[in-house]
Amino acid sequence: MAPIVDGLEQQYKGKVSVKRINANSDATANEFGISAVPTYIFIDSSGTVTEKQVGGDPQKLEEAFRKAADQ
Repeated sequence: MAPIVDGLEQQYKGKVSVKRINANSDATANEFGISAVPTYIFIDSSGTVTEKQVGGDPQKLEEAFRKAADQ
């Protein structure tokens, strides 16, 4: 999934930023209840979670990037 995320990150540069965490050792994983990898969490500029996806479906991920860019 990393190449897909990297491509989407470039495509939506300036509209959507990507942060990667180590779900096995990062407190952020606990904060957001990440229990499976991959998990993608979309957070708006006010800090509100707008979407959470578990699993590696490239189409759903691209749709989520598109929606996040439009917010």
